[in-house]
Amino acid sequence: MKIAAIYDIHGNYRALEAVLKDIKNEKVDKVIVGGDLAWGPQPKKVIDKLFSYKDEFTFIMGNSDREIFEQYKEPKNVENMVGELNQWCVEQLTIEQLEWLGSFQFSHIEGDNLFIHGSPQSDTEAIRIDTPEYEVYTMVKDEIQHVIICGHTHIQFEREILSKKVINAGSVGLQSRAKGACWLLIDSDKYDLRITEYDFERAANEILLDGCPYKEDFADHVNNPPYEGP
Repeated sequence: MKIAAIYDIHGNYRALEAVLKDIKNEKVDKVIVGGDLAWGPQPKKVIDKLFSYKDEFTFIMGNSDREIFEQYKEPKNVENMVGELNQWCVEQLTIEQLEWLGSFQFSHIEGDNLFIHGSPQSDTEAIRIDTPEYEVYTMVKDEIQHVIICGHTHIQFEREILSKKVINAGSVGLQSRAKGACWLLIDSDKYDLRITEYDFERAANEILLDGCPYKEDFADHVNNPPYEGP
């Protein structure tokens, strides 16, 4: 089976569009969306697109999906970037779309692969490229599956942790350490970390026109992805 895993889209429509085109060209059998879909500069465009695939793709809940849903259910006045964006995203989406966000599963198993957003314990617990091996092992050691596929930290990597393989698919829309939309292609027992190039300048200009809070920050991130970590 050929599987595409796409994570951390974060409201970047052009990046998502480019990755979906690559996925179509690869003729994959299954697409798994690993969470953090809407939180970002273009939530409506991204969710409208992914909602059209709601019966075809498998969706895992990320922390920002959960937080947007919680803000929709119990609105809170939060005066910081995350809280402000959560509320703004709620206002951009339909009730049907918000309820759909809240229906995502925590994890998904496909053969020897466990797909989660953060760690098997929490959607906010981060498995980073430099997290000490013993810390990662405590997070994954009880899982039956040999391969743990995650996101959340926005940096692609593949690590062997004793008996486990941990792969971070990277971020489609707010990547670090890469100039392009990051994702993972699985073909039988082969794991191929991909980076799809797209029109970054066009994407940034569209973000600036879409009226998102902190739109300048998002546009700059698209044009100049940060190099974070060691």
